[in-house]
Amino acid sequence: MGEYLYCIIARKSSPKEFDIKGIEKNKVRAIFYRDLAAVVSEAPLKEYEPNEENIEKHKAVSLHLLKDYTVLPVAFGMVFRKTGILTSTMGRVYFVLKKSLNLIDNKIELGVKGILPKNFEEKNNGKTIEELREECKTEFAKKLSKIAVESKEGKLFTDRLALNMSFLVDRNKINQFSNTLGKLDDKYEYLKIQYTGPWPPYNFVDIRIMSRGK
Repeated sequence: MGEYLYCIIARKSSPKEFDIKGIEKNKVRAIFYRDLAAVVSEAPLKEYEPNEENIEKHKAVSLHLLKDYTVLPVAFGMVFRKTGILTSTMGRVYFVLKKSLNLIDNKIELGVKGILPKNFEEKNNGKTIEELREECKTEFAKKLSKIAVESKEGKLFTDRLALNMSFLVDRNKINQFSNTLGKLDDKYEYLKIQYTGPWPPYNFVDIRIMSRGK
């Protein structure tokens, strides 16, 4: 058995155990290193298939903690053979972890997608999908990015997807962000807005400590 790693949080006020089960339905607990806490659960030392069930279990732990902590998410499938291997690895990358955690302190990720209607050209005075995409992207990005700390554009993976963006937002600005998005939703009434979050900042940090303890 090894230690499956979900995320990193600040050690301050962190309990030794959390009220959630992780991979293999084992209890989730904290392993401390200096002022950091690695959130783990005991799990077989193996390669975990990134299927929907496993990924949802991985994400569920970070989402549970997000209510009370700043969460530094860690890539899926990282298992350490021993606690000592995990803490020594944290020691080697301590300053990277600390810097990343400071950058996202008290921040969360919010996602915004804008979906065009099927008959968008007929309903919008003959505007092309390219024109609508550019119009939406420009105004949404401009107004929402003023509130956010950082923003990123995602792929437009269907013809009807006009907007696909992620925003890193201070917790105390979530209501301001939501209100601004609501006004944009009213203005662009032909768009179907999908507003998701809060999430751990998956699109703004990419922590891969190691794939497997040896």
